[in-house]
Amino acid sequence: MPTELRNAPTPTEVIAAWIPHDARWNAQARQAARAGVEALRRYVTGLITHHRDGGLLVDDDFDLRSIAAVVEDLEEGGLFRVRWDQAQDALLVPDRAGVR
Repeated sequence: MPTELRNAPTPTEVIAAWIPHDARWNAQARQAARAGVEALRRYVTGLITHHRDGGLLVDDDFDLRSIAAVVEDLEEGGLFRVRWDQAQDALLVPDRAGVR
């Protein structure tokens, strides 16, 4: 394994870090996570693979670039290597935005 890749995040870390902190996808992803691991996997897979935010087509250039950057960060193995239970845990942590 090349040296520069040794500290690369795992696919689980990529998803767990991206989705909870991206306001565009946060609410839908949290709703999917509350419905269960499989619902979360389907939502994120649809977003990344099919550019669908639930039932809506994602066609904004900025959004598509954001998704492309996540795909690049996922690297080999992509979504198949995500531990969806851990990604779900990251989304179910109470949202403390704005709490002082």
